Amino acid sequence: MSTVDDRSATDRTELLLSGLESRRALLLTGDRGSGKTYLLRAASSALGRAGRYAPMFSGSGAGATIPLGAFTGAADLPEDALSSPAAIIDAFSRRRTSTVLIVDDVDCLDEASLHVVVHLVATTRLPAILGAQDLTTSPGPIRRLYDSGDLSEWPLAPLSDGEAAELVRAELQGDLTPTTLTDVLTAGRGNPLHLREVIRGSVLRGRLVETEHGWDLRGTPVPTPRLAQLVGERFEGLDQASLDAATLLAIARELPAHAIGDAERRALARADVIEPSPGGWVGLSHPLDAEYLRSRCSTALWHEFVGEVVAILRKEATTGRPRSRRQAELLALDHDLPVDVDALLGLAEHALGAFDERLALRAATAVIATDRTRAHAHRIAGMAASVLGMEEDALASAADEHFATARDCARSDPERTAVALAHAEHLALRRHDGEGALAVLRTAEGSVDDPECLAHLQSASVRWSMVAGMGGGPISAPDGVSSPESVVGLITAGVSGVIAGPLQDAVAFLPRLRDVPDDLVAMVPGGSTLIDLTASMALSYTGDVLATRARLEQQIAAAQQDAPEDLGVWEYALGFLELLSADAVRAYELGRSAAAHLAWRDSTGLHAPALALTAAAATATDRPVEARKLVESIPEPATADPKVVMLSSWSEAWQLKEDRRPAAAAERLMTTAQWLLDDAQHTFFGGMTAHCAARLGHQVDEAADVLRTARSRAGGGLLRLLTRHADAMSTSDVETLDAVAADARELGVVTTAADTWAWMARSTERTGGTDLTSRRYQTASDALRADVPGMALWSTGPPRPATLTERERQVADLAARRYTSKEIAELNGVSVNTVTNQLASAFRKLGVSSRAELREVWGTDG
Repeated sequence: MSTVDDRSATDRTELLLSGLESRRALLLTGDRGSGKTYLLRAASSALGRAGRYAPMFSGSGAGATIPLGAFTGAADLPEDALSSPAAIIDAFSRRRTSTVLIVDDVDCLDEASLHVVVHLVATTRLPAILGAQDLTTSPGPIRRLYDSGDLSEWPLAPLSDGEAAELVRAELQGDLTPTTLTDVLTAGRGNPLHLREVIRGSVLRGRLVETEHGWDLRGTPVPTPRLAQLVGERFEGLDQASLDAATLLAIARELPAHAIGDAERRALARADVIEPSPGGWVGLSHPLDAEYLRSRCSTALWHEFVGEVVAILRKEATTGRPRSRRQAELLALDHDLPVDVDALLGLAEHALGAFDERLALRAATAVIATDRTRAHAHRIAGMAASVLGMEEDALASAADEHFATARDCARSDPERTAVALAHAEHLALRRHDGEGALAVLRTAEGSVDDPECLAHLQSASVRWSMVAGMGGGPISAPDGVSSPESVVGLITAGVSGVIAGPLQDAVAFLPRLRDVPDDLVAMVPGGSTLIDLTASMALSYTGDVLATRARLEQQIAAAQQDAPEDLGVWEYALGFLELLSADAVRAYELGRSAAAHLAWRDSTGLHAPALALTAAAATATDRPVEARKLVESIPEPATADPKVVMLSSWSEAWQLKEDRRPAAAAERLMTTAQWLLDDAQHTFFGGMTAHCAARLGHQVDEAADVLRTARSRAGGGLLRLLTRHADAMSTSDVETLDAVAADARELGVVTTAADTWAWMARSTERTGGTDLTSRRYQTASDALRADVPGMALWSTGPPRPATLTERERQVADLAARRYTSKEIAELNGVSVNTVTNQLASAFRKLGVSSRAELREVWGTDG
């Protein structure tokens, strides 16, 4: 048992024992393998350590058929206690004040033992914890105890996803890829036994393999023979016809209800084997049932059933059920049955959009085997091999070959365009070769005449120019959206708005992006993620960091549950936000996780930027060696990516600042800001980089110039706030700076607020402030730093004196709001003398001598 299991069990044991204190007798219920027995043993041990007599008995085992067999071997009972039920009852009654009766599997007790347990609970009033799978299937006397109020049910809830994930990681002594974790948790359904046996069975069958990105599942999870036997108990009593019907469902995943006989369908429903699906279809109720049913069939019989299922699905799924039609072609592919080539190509395209690149490559390769001139199949194979090539160099080379063949086989303008767009994405995202991507697109432009195709190619050229830091131009969104290429064009127009501006254009595109049909977006790998990412970036550039953080955290939670392949994207986005606005420590943690997940799946080209983000956060949190290694791991072609350039420059400038060279740090930031603004046309990034120089207090006029230009090009509340800050810094406008800091704090840009107030505290000679106003600004900055100690601040100055403790801050705040010491003492539940001492300490640290000065420093008039 892992330490995580032990910790979880300890928590549950404490809850169980607290329930016992309030209810006297409990019935612990839960499915087989849910951890009842382990929890009962833990409760017995905990009670024993507390000095209680709490031996654990069980209705199962060797004594199950022997009268009073459950109590055989009980220690600390008189020798003649097992002579009769009355003797056992008498033995327990004599020590009822120090005893807790613990009995597992009460549904398996022999009649005499059951009589003893019921009498001890109902008549002797002995505290007890009993265990059973379910109250409704427990023996009649146990149910009557419940009906009379002598027994309360305590259902054992399944493990939470977090607890289950930790159990699985402990079992494997390593992490799982995000998709694998989701699949395993779905199969285990929070049942500890099921989780362990699924892991062990999948490893033994070679379906769960260790890769550089973690344990990865190749296929579906499979149980061990032990678990398969437990699962199979649900099928006991079903006739052969019902079992055959269940087997068809296991193969198909779901079938129309009328494809199964009425009698068989009712029998399966009665046994809780099936559950309804939308549209009058049915499927198996538990994912592990399929493996059990497969184990019952010979290879020949299973193959016969597969053929029957394929025929049903092809007939029933011709309209309105595309996923079942895809299942038919997958079964045909897996079992060497005749395939529908066009439908198989559709399966390959869908698998690519669903991030199942191995299936996409296999299906596309099967199509190519029947007809090597299909450009569409070569394009899909190239795209799948491109993603998988992140793990295997041979596949990366295969991607290039497939794209070359697809180009040669393309016969129409739409085909040539689709191939060129896919090939350019491969070069830009996987090879980090922006110039090569542009060359492919420009070559394709010379070979097509269709205006719509030309627009798609030109839009992609601008996109990769901007992403690669080679500038670009305005992008026109397509008038209509009817193909994957037009979806890419619309997404590109939206992304352009959040890279170069104007922000209002990106915001205007968002409703159109939301209206694109889901099945069309699904044909663009990573399309849905790019749409959501564009919306999140647009929100962040309004300046509302708090709302953006909340949205990104929701996206992370949703990805963990439903789209693990997107997890790294959202972790990177939130880490970037945290580094620049709030918490470098959290940015480091998010960056590390994002880099690991993006190394596994990267549909948006963010792996290199995630490494740069982690390096920058490592630098800001005093991890120079790790930062250097991360920078060295970034592929050389990716170092021209504007995101990488910005974060690398940020990191280098930070180190210069730490080396007490703020002027050099500002120079480094401003050089990068100007490049981002003029050459790369990453307007928002240019403004944000210049803002860091302004926070340093160096090259402020130059920073203000860059920010004014960025604001005029891009707009948005964030650049407006940063421009106000730089302009006010340039003129030492204290009133505006104070207002900017207050606005930044409200929006969640706490690093700007803290830096601004700290600069104002040090610059009283320049701003004309007094000593008390200086301390007021410093106190405001310190308060933010206490709330977010991981902030990466550019403001420099002498070492700070000891800051207020949390209690001192509370007391000072109340005192500044004119509460008396007596009132503060009552609010905090302490003595007046304690409040006096805390106030004296706060006064000393703040450098004030009266409550009037405190109010001025605290920034309140009471």
